[in-house]
Amino acid sequence: MLAKSDDRRMKRLLEGELDWPFILWRAETYQTLPVLRHHIDRLGLEQSLLDYVRDYIENWSALSEARSIEQYRELGRLLGLLEEMGAEYYLMKGAAIAGLVYPDPLIRPMQDVDIMIKPHHARRVQKAMYGVGYKHGVFDPKDGRFHHMFRRITRNTLRHKPALHSFTKVARIPAPISGSTTPREWRMRQIKCAFNADGSMSMPVFVDFHISLSAGMDSEDVWRGAIARSLLGREVNVQSITSMLWFSAARLYQEAFEHHTLKLQMLGDIDRLVAVFEDEIDWAEFLYLAEKYSLRAPLYYVLEQTCRLNGTPIPQEVIALLGPDQKSRPDDKDWGDILPQLLSRTIANRFKLA
Repeated sequence: MLAKSDDRRMKRLLEGELDWPFILWRAETYQTLPVLRHHIDRLGLEQSLLDYVRDYIENWSALSEARSIEQYRELGRLLGLLEEMGAEYYLMKGAAIAGLVYPDPLIRPMQDVDIMIKPHHARRVQKAMYGVGYKHGVFDPKDGRFHHMFRRITRNTLRHKPALHSFTKVARIPAPISGSTTPREWRMRQIKCAFNADGSMSMPVFVDFHISLSAGMDSEDVWRGAIARSLLGREVNVQSITSMLWFSAARLYQEAFEHHTLKLQMLGDIDRLVAVFEDEIDWAEFLYLAEKYSLRAPLYYVLEQTCRLNGTPIPQEVIALLGPDQKSRPDDKDWGDILPQLLSRTIANRFKLA
């Protein structure tokens, strides 16, 4: 979120000439349009925007909020289902972070809902999910159809996979905006959905059940510090703040370099986690897990840049201990600085050979 000095800078920027097509493209890719709208509304700067810019931000955010509302509605039902089954669980990733550290969870979009369960509950959870209308398969935004593809849970799944195959349930909800004015790219990529002739929308809710944070991770490290907290008006088991922090940072680094999915939004998650729960973070545990699972380089680059960009209060001694040793053998997980991956703008330069 923004400090007072950032508020003043944002006001000055909106008074000048901006490359709005580039800004909107980047904000959509990073899924930060709802946060942008939140600050524009909070500062009363709506009238400073060009009409097409304001409409683009408002419409994308309205569609994103409709998805989030349905995701949280389903999440409440699923947590009740797990509790009724007696299955151990905790909430993780976007749903937990949005509800704990953002002023409004709807401004932090999430593609799916992520829940950790114990591996021995996996088959019972799969059966229960099918019982309440969720299935494995593929949703097609072109026509709103769902193609069922059953996935059997095997010993190999439980031994080597960090998560079960994704579950999907297609909800029919009122459309917050007109389908005729909604860009195809929104429906196909960032907010998968389909508009129906009766003015409703077919909105898929994707749910991922994790059985580990990473293949080969010890169970005690996966479940370390998980605790019940008040979230969205009820008691919910959530991942520990320390685990949320190192997992978010490591995931951001891995996805940027291995999958080329650039999620600047997650830098905001990391900043907010530290700012809100600074006193709860166990830095000794953080460093222990970084060493145990060879995460020093990824965590170093992400935390260092989060400090530089946001002034996040991360202890400098922690960053120093994570930093690369220039005298030792290069770390094979050290792929370099994260920021060029997140903020690069591809250009072609003219040059002449000598």
